[in-house]
Amino acid sequence: MDRGPPERRRSVMMLKRRGEEEWGRTMGYGRRWAAETAFSTFKRLYGEYCMAKNMESISEEMMAKAYIYNMIINLQN
Repeated sequence: MDRGPPERRRSVMMLKRRGEEEWGRTMGYGRRWAAETAFSTFKRLYGEYCMAKNMESISEEMMAKAYIYNMIINLQN
């Protein structure tokens, strides 16, 4: 009988042994929202597309946007 991926079984067993709170800390559960929020904010600020056409220019454009984004969020702290 197939019981799904072994990684999921291990995670479920760890959850049962350690409890929800300790399991969450160990697995990093609940941290994804921070990354999703950052990407969402970045895309709302700059849009989903680059103006540049070649990879070197795209890389430079994205680094400049990330630098400015980091400056903006650090001003708020």
